Amino acid sequence: MTPLGVFTRLLKYFLRHKWRVVAGLFSVGMMSLSDVLTSALMATLIEFFQTVGKLVSDHAPIVVPFDITVRDHPIVSLQVNGYSDAMWVIGKVALAVLIITLFKACFVYVREYVMSSAQQKILMKFRNELFGTVVQLPVRFFDTNKTGYTMSRVTNDVNNVEQTLSLLVEMSQNAIFALVFATVLIFTDWRLTLFTIFVFVIFGEISRRFGDRIRKFSKDLTNTIAEISAFLQEKISSIRIIKSFTREEFEKKEFQKKVESNYHHAMKIVRVMALLSPTNELFNTLVTSVIVLFTGYLFIQGSMTLKDLSFFLFIMINMAKPVKGLGESGARVQKSLVSAGLIFEMLDLDVEQTTGNITEMPRLLGQVEFRNVSFSYNREHQALNNVSMVVDPGKKIALVGPSGSGKSTMVNLIPRFYDVVKGTITIDGMDIQTMDLAFLRSHIAIVPQEVVLFSGSIRDNIGYGRLGATESEIIAAAQSANANEFIERLECGYDTEVGERGVQLSGGQRQRIAIARAIIRDPKILLLDEATSALDTESELMVQEALDRLMRGRTSFVIAHRLSTILHCDQIFVLDHGSIVERGTHEALLNKDSGLYKRLYTLQFSA
Repeated sequence: MTPLGVFTRLLKYFLRHKWRVVAGLFSVGMMSLSDVLTSALMATLIEFFQTVGKLVSDHAPIVVPFDITVRDHPIVSLQVNGYSDAMWVIGKVALAVLIITLFKACFVYVREYVMSSAQQKILMKFRNELFGTVVQLPVRFFDTNKTGYTMSRVTNDVNNVEQTLSLLVEMSQNAIFALVFATVLIFTDWRLTLFTIFVFVIFGEISRRFGDRIRKFSKDLTNTIAEISAFLQEKISSIRIIKSFTREEFEKKEFQKKVESNYHHAMKIVRVMALLSPTNELFNTLVTSVIVLFTGYLFIQGSMTLKDLSFFLFIMINMAKPVKGLGESGARVQKSLVSAGLIFEMLDLDVEQTTGNITEMPRLLGQVEFRNVSFSYNREHQALNNVSMVVDPGKKIALVGPSGSGKSTMVNLIPRFYDVVKGTITIDGMDIQTMDLAFLRSHIAIVPQEVVLFSGSIRDNIGYGRLGATESEIIAAAQSANANEFIERLECGYDTEVGERGVQLSGGQRQRIAIARAIIRDPKILLLDEATSALDTESELMVQEALDRLMRGRTSFVIAHRLSTILHCDQIFVLDHGSIVERGTHEALLNKDSGLYKRLYTLQFSA
């Protein structure tokens, strides 16, 4: 996406809060007009001081007019007679300046409040849209993208966008200030108008050249920040492996390399930004010097009064800061636009299609059929090859075979974590591709081998299976999962915090919480990755009993690593290299003279 495209898209977010933006820009306009009025008063006061000073030095009576005009049209016209009148006028001007300053301060507050509220609403919108996109991205995305990179989009890049929004607000403010002051100059002298246009053109070119370099370096810098986030996420989640292999020093050096890379890319931007500021300062000084020479010439020639000269210099002094700010902000915003571009790229990713042709369906019975299903994660390897099978409602079937034979792939295709490449999968005769995704998955529960619990209480984790479940339903699910007994022994019972990923609980306890979470969902289809393979004997017995209870009356797919756990399944499907090579009951498969299942069973039980 081009910088202009990113910039335009950001502006659309601002336009969603157009009344706040209009109020903010109106406030900026009032602030700039306040500065113009103050400049006009001060210029008139300087001319008044010159006239009064000359009269005092000549010992003449103080009789002098005090006129405030706009393009020779009088706004205030007074006749000052004597010292008292002169002091009265000076006091009134000082009071007027104070009132104008208070007036300006009110609009400064309004500008800060409404523009900041618009920024925060946009940031809130970004975070919500990003997370909404992330949770709806297909599983395939997470297979090929590091978690840290995704986290960097939601955290680091959104923080950078906050800076972008601030810069855009600052640029719009400076642009209005510069426009108002330039308009005043237009009505002052046409030659000054041409000079003002020249100044804007030069500043724009300087900003463009610096901005191009900053944008290029910023993309590299953003990538290094994402790499650091990915590295941290990976290493922190694997801290036990790092410690068990005593690789602390090695990982410290690897992290140091990434931080140094980030430093070098950051310094490239620092060097450009460091050069930008003195360049703008030098150009400002040059412009000011030319203006002083030009206006001084006009004043000496009598083409400009002291009042006009003073007013013009006040305006130029006020104008110098926003013009310089426009140049610097224009260059700095290029850095922040990189992060905004990366965010928009993520928001534009294709998410899962959650709606289907069939949305109103009765509760499923649970018949599952694979019809000539083929699937591959990439073009080089076929994970499933022309697989066909029918599982009747309420039946328990086991999937066995060597690693990489396609067991997990089959299970992942049922809830459409991946879509089939060829063939169809049906539930109760309906193609799952035509079903509403939320409806489909609401009838499926998964108990993985490596249980994932969320930070929060045991009650929260069980209730995650069905939001809004009552306390009695949560307890009943825990009892069915053989979890209620150990939960009640805990000091805080169901309010016990499980810690990140459930680290406060043992493996067997986590498994039973996961089973309770599946029970409370009350699914028709159950997908089990061998849930007892990593447990001790006592925990295994309790978990297996809970699983047997969970599978009753449900169509169950069991990925079997230990064949002793599937002896009572209704049917066993043996996979090898993505194809079903054998099927039958445990006894039937063992009675065959030769076969993969018999060989696997013999290897396990002869060890």
